[in-house]
Amino acid sequence: MEAAKTLSKISQDRWRWIMQGRIEGEKRDYITGINAAKREGREEGAKATAIANAKNLLKKSKLPPELIADCCSLSLEQVLALKKEIDKKPRPE
Repeated sequence: MEAAKTLSKISQDRWRWIMQGRIEGEKRDYITGINAAKREGREEGAKATAIANAKNLLKKSKLPPELIADCCSLSLEQVLALKKEIDKKPRPE
């Protein structure tokens, strides 16, 4: 009789251990996903800010595109594409 109780308790504990492991794994996966989304959002925000800064510098200064690219942490190709985009838009008089 005592052996049956012990075996039953061990089985319940094992089941609880398995379920707790699944719960912890799901929590860890959720937190990892949230952290990745936050990191991606920060990166996108930083890139958007760099592009906005480069556009402002292109519009309001005579700085060479190479310097703007270096200051804004953008590639020269990106800055030249932004310059081309700005030059295409008609300027208000």
